[in-house]
Amino acid sequence: MDTLTLFRERFGQLLFARYPSLDRFYLEHAFSKGHLSHILHGRQSPSVVTLHRLAGMLGVELVDFFIFPEKDTRHQIMTLLNDCSEETLEEVLHHLQEKSKPRKGQGSPR
Repeated sequence: MDTLTLFRERFGQLLFARYPSLDRFYLEHAFSKGHLSHILHGRQSPSVVTLHRLAGMLGVELVDFFIFPEKDTRHQIMTLLNDCSEETLEEVLHHLQEKSKPRKGQGSPR
């Protein structure tokens, strides 16, 4: 799947996760439904300024449009970590630190 298709899918995910329809988004932000539809269907590409505006309206960072969680493990992990509480992050960090310590009898070779 090419990057433009992944972008359109990700944009749709972010949009419809927050708004049930293009009409609802339009009513709250007065952003053209036609323009949104054209972006979602690949008929138009948004400018950087438009992407910045849309990110603000959706309450996401600009980079979120280009993080494709289903694409690879790294992005899946980053998405999960972004959604974690501080307490959960501390637990994960502690667990990873424990896993990376050499175990008895498995020290560094001399």
